[in-house]
Amino acid sequence: MSRSVGIDVSKSKLDICFHGKYEVINNDEQSLQAFFKDIPSESQIILEATGKYHRQAHRTLSELGYSVMVINPYQSRYFARAMNVLCKTDKMDARILQLFGEKMPFKESRVATISEQALQELSRHLDDLKKIKKDLESRRRESEGLIADSLDALINGVCAELKKSEEALQDIIEQDEELKRKAKLLESIPGVGSSTAIMLLSYLKELGSVSKREISALAGLAPVNNESGTLSGKRSIRRGRHDVRSNLYMPIVGAATRHNPRLKEMYERMVGRGKPPKVALTACMRKLVVWANAILETGQPWQENAN
Repeated sequence: MSRSVGIDVSKSKLDICFHGKYEVINNDEQSLQAFFKDIPSESQIILEATGKYHRQAHRTLSELGYSVMVINPYQSRYFARAMNVLCKTDKMDARILQLFGEKMPFKESRVATISEQALQELSRHLDDLKKIKKDLESRRRESEGLIADSLDALINGVCAELKKSEEALQDIIEQDEELKRKAKLLESIPGVGSSTAIMLLSYLKELGSVSKREISALAGLAPVNNESGTLSGKRSIRRGRHDVRSNLYMPIVGAATRHNPRLKEMYERMVGRGKPPKVALTACMRKLVVWANAILETGQPWQENAN
């Protein structure tokens, strides 16, 4: 009998495929506890990451003693295609997740702490506010009169909310000793300030607990080959967490051109060999994430001779 249990998660319900059976329950702690009291404790649970809706199931099942693996939606989608499954229903999605658990290597996913969840949600809110501010400023440049005054008021309001959100992020770090320790370690890297450290902790909670290849892939910074037969295309980055790449771009420009001698030497060497500047900056991003991963893994601050 299969040990895998596939759960398709939505806001209000959970579609569960297990041991050849299929059930639907509410997505809440009480329903999970009642349903899983009859499921063997050695079962391995496969969930798909769905914003924040999978968090309750992940936390509750982990507390009940089950091993839970949270996978990227791309993984289950391409796995379904490989199985020649083209239809998409909640029931079929649960079945695909169960099959994924049977066929693919299982790796348990760590449950995010309450502080880590708050940090991530507030960081995303901060990113949204920055986008709103950028859009308003773009409109303001082409406006005048009453419209300009209205946009100025909106921009000032957004700026005030940005400041409150940034202060709230700092408060979360200060009130959680583990996050505070990690932030201080990350800030030991030349070119990594408080904002960048908080961003990395928000969007890459796996830092320090996975390999350098895995952290590069999670950040969407691992180069992917594009070769077939005699054809050899350019390698490129894809998938991963775009929040990391978008938020790292400006900090890496400063680190690779001024603040971090190691990255500056790497950037200049690559550009000197004819690599496009953006390619060199992407490589510097990947190196920085790998350093951050190693620093949190060892618990030792930045060293100039870091690999």
